[in-house]
Amino acid sequence: MGSGSSLSTTERQLRAERSHQMTLIYTVMACLVSVISVQFLLLTVAWEAYLSRGNGVVSPTALLSGICFVAACWLMRYIPRSERL
Repeated sequence: MGSGSSLSTTERQLRAERSHQMTLIYTVMACLVSVISVQFLLLTVAWEAYLSRGNGVVSPTALLSGICFVAACWLMRYIPRSERL
């Protein structure tokens, strides 16, 4: 009867939940891009140091790259799983 949409409460809740999930996914994706960019930079530094025989830099940068990998895996657990496959 009114001029508003005729969405039921469950449909509104479903839309709100999907909106929340998409916000979470976008946030996690942005963080993952940042972590993977830093990891790529660290691996590049380690590779250059290895090729120039600068062995003092290889181990710390490889360790930090491993920490970035663990952080990326930890972030991925926040991506909601779809119940419909």
